[in-house]
Amino acid sequence: MDNSNFKTKHIIDSVFVICLMLLFVLSALSVIAIGATIYKKNVSGMTSNNSHRVASSYVTEKVRQADNNGQVYVKEIFGENALVLTSEVGGSLYNTYIYDYDGYLMELFARDDLTTFYPQSGQKILEISSFDIEQVSDNLMNVTIVLKDGTKDFLYIAKRSKEQG
Repeated sequence: MDNSNFKTKHIIDSVFVICLMLLFVLSALSVIAIGATIYKKNVSGMTSNNSHRVASSYVTEKVRQADNNGQVYVKEIFGENALVLTSEVGGSLYNTYIYDYDGYLMELFARDDLTTFYPQSGQKILEISSFDIEQVSDNLMNVTIVLKDGTKDFLYIAKRSKEQG
């Protein structure tokens, strides 16, 4: 048997195996890159959807929790309408104000008789572009929340309780 023919076949076999391994590595890297791109898009979509649901659910749940004998109403503070939730703690009345300030949905808990407070005193709840609320009727409020990405959420929240007078 010719020794040069054996070396040529051996080199071709080795090159073929190396090419096959390179093809496998490139395919694996392509699949990983595609998977990472899809994962990134899904996470981004879920984050946006979560922010959208959090904002509307937060406001709706706050109204549902405080909806008792006219303790939920809209009031102008800091030059804008805010949601006000009144509660009694230890015989004293307190208000929870939900409003928009400096790009955030804010919540401020203060005594009812407090006349001076500052919008930055509240706690940041969620980053938003705007929060608008208006009293449509005695038992219906219209809420518009615009998120940072421009998504608008329109809510009508019905109060279930009646004010006792």
